[in-house]
Amino acid sequence: MAEAQSGTGQLQEQKKGLLIAVSTSVDKIISHFGAARNLVQKAQLGDSRLSPDVGYLVLTTLCPALHALVADGLKPFRKDLITGQRRSNPWSVVEASVKPGSSTRSFGTLYSQVSRLAPLSSSRSRFHAFILGLLNTKQLELWFSSLQEDAGLLSLLYLPTGFFSMARGGCPSLSTELLLLLQPLSVLTFHLDLLFEHHHHLPLGPPQAPAPPGSPPALQQTVQAMLHLGGRLAQSLRGASGETPPGPSAPSSPPKPGSWWEQLTQASRVYASGGTESFSLRRWGSRCHRTAAEEAQERSLPTEDSTPGRGLWLGRLFGVPGGLTETESGTLKSRRPSSWLPPTVSVLALVKRVAPPEIPCSPEEPEASAPSMLQTHRAVRALCDHTAAVPDQLSFQRGEVLHVITTVDEDWLRCERDGVEGLVPVGYTSLVL
Repeated sequence: MAEAQSGTGQLQEQKKGLLIAVSTSVDKIISHFGAARNLVQKAQLGDSRLSPDVGYLVLTTLCPALHALVADGLKPFRKDLITGQRRSNPWSVVEASVKPGSSTRSFGTLYSQVSRLAPLSSSRSRFHAFILGLLNTKQLELWFSSLQEDAGLLSLLYLPTGFFSMARGGCPSLSTELLLLLQPLSVLTFHLDLLFEHHHHLPLGPPQAPAPPGSPPALQQTVQAMLHLGGRLAQSLRGASGETPPGPSAPSSPPKPGSWWEQLTQASRVYASGGTESFSLRRWGSRCHRTAAEEAQERSLPTEDSTPGRGLWLGRLFGVPGGLTETESGTLKSRRPSSWLPPTVSVLALVKRVAPPEIPCSPEEPEASAPSMLQTHRAVRALCDHTAAVPDQLSFQRGEVLHVITTVDEDWLRCERDGVEGLVPVGYTSLVL
């Protein structure tokens, strides 16, 4: 007998803990409205669009407390005509409380409205939206009162040790205290967005436990690949400047063959080095059906390690001085990739060049090839129509190619078109290379 009384006392203490959580959340909401000085300010503080704090308060304090209260003592499953049994949750209590034939039918409209909200995919988010709707219509206390009075619904969904079963049986004071705690909320004016939880991406349920320490395998593989790439860059810099490493260092482990980083490195190596070496990525299409001779020929091509100068492909990519480049005679010389065109050369300097670039030509036509190159490299294209204002100027139409004779100054060129010479403004033309 003493053990039964102690067990009942522990159950009552547990149910009082649920009521304390509800009381704490109600006090926080009432203190939120305490800053209002008139009814207009109270209405603004109750609007979740004007004052999002009220939405956060309700969803983070009141809704979890009521969810735990309704879920207390629920049977794990309940019978269903179609599936045989369904898992019980607080949203199933809402569904059963608004079904036709129950003692209360005034909540059917709100239930239908929440059910049609497609973004609310979980039962917890739907229950929270239902609580927000009850606050908007000032019917939260009425719904809990009608739920407490439905004896058939409670016996169908709840165990005898549940909050509502005990409140209807041996502890009626629990139900009275709950309604007294919710009564102040019926006086306040709420205008809460039913999709507030979805719009503000609030977490559902209790916070999850933090993940165990340790980086994922993909991150470890990326870090190892970056270290390996940095080692290769340092080696290329030392090789370009002729320096030797200060001391022995442990060789960095390259990424595993076939990994995504190795495939990305090999794929970029083809474009960065300008070579034709192959890599282990499978080529689909017609190249999948290669003969054995083609495969043997491809394996016999020199690789990056056996070809002189291929080891510095990454250094040449970033403009490291001392990179090796082949000339037309087959010798190797040092040149930056960015030294193809000096940065001080401008379009006007190209136009001012007097002598055309020397090109090998046959002895039979030395005079014919030089004018042709002069015309090719010293020509401009008209960007717009221009009508000569004075006799010394040249008229032209947009898109016409004008042959440059000489440069007068920074603003004017002397050009020729169809045997007619004249001055042409530089800003109206573009150089044709």
